[in-house]
Amino acid sequence: MGIQDRSGAALRRLVDEGVLTEAQRDAVAKALVAERTKPESPGKLLAEIAAYIGAGLVFGALALLLISSWGDLQRTGRVVIFGLVSAGLALGAITLAGGVSALFARSAVPAGSRVRLATVLFALASGSVAVTVGSAIDGGNIDDAWVYACLAGLAVAVLGYLALPSVIGLLVAAWYSVVLVPGVLDEVFGVEEVWIGLGLLALGAIWFALTRIGVVVETWAGYLIAVLISAAGVVTVYVDAERAGFVLAVMVAVVCFALHATQRSAVLMIGGAAMIALAVGLAVAHWFDGAVGAMVAILLIGTVVLALGAWLLTRQPKSST
Repeated sequence: MGIQDRSGAALRRLVDEGVLTEAQRDAVAKALVAERTKPESPGKLLAEIAAYIGAGLVFGALALLLISSWGDLQRTGRVVIFGLVSAGLALGAITLAGGVSALFARSAVPAGSRVRLATVLFALASGSVAVTVGSAIDGGNIDDAWVYACLAGLAVAVLGYLALPSVIGLLVAAWYSVVLVPGVLDEVFGVEEVWIGLGLLALGAIWFALTRIGVVVETWAGYLIAVLISAAGVVTVYVDAERAGFVLAVMVAVVCFALHATQRSAVLMIGGAAMIALAVGLAVAHWFDGAVGAMVAILLIGTVVLALGAWLLTRQPKSST
């Protein structure tokens, strides 16, 4: 549930408790909307643009250093450089957020330009920490240094997200998780493709659960990540086990619809429908070898179901809210 949704729910609760009248609730809601949509001053906007350009230059410099000068630096030099960069990025993010006391206030995370920039710095810090850890153990007696590097980056990304929830922080954490699960299963354990797909499905289930219990503040983004990861897992399983692939797609769709019944989300509804479409497509490819007649029949059935659903919606009474 986003900040706007939580504000509306809180105002509705105050009305139900008799603290506010309906008119007062509407006035407060309009004031909140006006405050959120109030344009920023030109000077503040230019300062934010300059700060983001600086963050982009830092990211570009780190990327160029990795690409062009990696072999010229000793391991100790890499650890020191990226360690200092990581500390600087983290301290900058904390300062912009308003100090340590302003972190982890998940119930009321401000959406100002300073906080937005702080979330970007936390995201950059996760990458810098990953490089620092990878550099520290690369060339030693530990194989697969990238695993530990990604684990460190994931830990920092999760910590940064818990401190200042944001979509970019969520996407960075999701990226690390998607890299780690199939990478570890494939390169470390050397399992078959079907187990990598099941691992992705398990990861998708974790994202579904974290979003549902409220760990993920931006529910739409959390559910979108869960659906996409689950879809990747279904397709991966289908490569080695075709029948299991479309059965799992249906199961993911059921999860989406079940969650939608308890927590209304357009992402869940669209994701469930997309998974049903994926399941049907995989079934057609398996049983009918992509026959045109079967696909036309599915198109006709889908059209009928769509028309029926639309007709039923028009027959429902309009909600008073």
